[in-house]
Amino acid sequence: MHAILITSTAPYSGKSGLSLALISILAARGLNVGYFKPYGAMPVTVDGVLTDQDALYINKTLARPAPLEAVCPVVRTQALIESVLSHKEGDVVAAVRQAYEVCSAERDVVVIEGPSDPFQASALGLAAPDLAMMLDARVLLVDRLSGNDLPDASVCESRRLGDQLRGVIFNWVHESQADFIAGRVVPYLKSRGIPILGLIPQDTTLSSATVREIVEALNGTVLSADDRLDEPVETFMVGAMGQDKALRFFRRKARKAVITGGDRADVQLAALETNTRCIILTGNLPPSSLVLSRAEELGVPVIMVDTDTLTAVEKMERLMGNTRLHDATKAAKIREMFEHSVDMDALVQAFELDR
Repeated sequence: MHAILITSTAPYSGKSGLSLALISILAARGLNVGYFKPYGAMPVTVDGVLTDQDALYINKTLARPAPLEAVCPVVRTQALIESVLSHKEGDVVAAVRQAYEVCSAERDVVVIEGPSDPFQASALGLAAPDLAMMLDARVLLVDRLSGNDLPDASVCESRRLGDQLRGVIFNWVHESQADFIAGRVVPYLKSRGIPILGLIPQDTTLSSATVREIVEALNGTVLSADDRLDEPVETFMVGAMGQDKALRFFRRKARKAVITGGDRADVQLAALETNTRCIILTGNLPPSSLVLSRAEELGVPVIMVDTDTLTAVEKMERLMGNTRLHDATKAAKIREMFEHSVDMDALVQAFELDR
C-alpha cells in the first residue's frame, strides 16, 4: 500500500482540491484509492460525529467511503484548543494511527490530506514531517508563489522533509508569473534536487462564491434583486473614497462585490455603474431609496449586514480564498487542470505507484 501526503506551504493553496483531483485520476487508472485527513480545521457534526467539512465531502466521493468517525479523527475546535493548552488532549497520535489503519485497509494507495501550512498541528505532533514519518508516507508539496519571488517556502520544506518530499506542484500560477516560474524557479529548484511535477494556472472561477453564499457567510439581509443570488462573484473591493475616485477604482475589476458603509450613497451609486455583482452595506445601515431603485433596475443585490467593514472584509477573505469543493463543476475543472498541467507519469514514478 502506498501513501501520498499532500501538504502546502500556506493556507488556501488549493490542497483539498488537488487531493480530490488526484483521487479521481488514480481511481480512473484502476487503483483502489482511500482518503484520510488526520487533522481538520472546518468542524461539522453529522449524525453525532464531529468531522471536517472537506473531509466529509471528499470521503463521500470514494467508491468505498471510509467510516465517518475514522476519516478525520482530530478536528480543531475551541474545546480541542483548550484541552491541548491544559495538557488534557489525550493520545491523539494513537487515535490518528488507529483511524488510518481503518481508512487504509485493503487500499492500493491512500491520499492523505495534510496540514495547510508548515506550522499547523505542530502542538499535537501532527505537522507534515510528523505525519510522513508516522504513516510512512511520501510528500507532495503544494506551493503558491507570491509574485516573482524566491521559492523560500519550497526550499525550507525540502530541508524539513528530506527524502520524504517526492515532488512540488505550483498552484494558482498567474499568467504574469508563468514564464518566471518555468524559466527561473523550476530550474533552480531542480538544481537543488527538488522535483517539480507541475504548474497549475490560476482560474478565478474556482475561488468564486455565489451571492447567496456571501449572504449566508455574512448573515446578511437581501434588500434588492433577490432573484440574482446565484450569480458568481470572483473578487471584492472596499469603497471608502469619493464618488469620482470610486468610479475609476471600481472599473478595475469585473464580477465583484463591493463593501462599503450603508451611509455611502455616492460610493454605492458609483459601484452600480460598473460590473458589480452585489453591494454589501456594513453597519446595519439601510441605503437610500435612490440606491435601492437603481440596484433593482440593474438586477444587483444589495446586502445589509450588521458587522463593521473590517469584519465583513475578514469574512470575505476567508470565503473567497477557499475553493468550495462541493460544486461538481468546480471539482471537474480542477481535475481537468491537474491532468493538463501535472506530469502524471513522473508523479506515478516519484511515489512508486508503478510497483
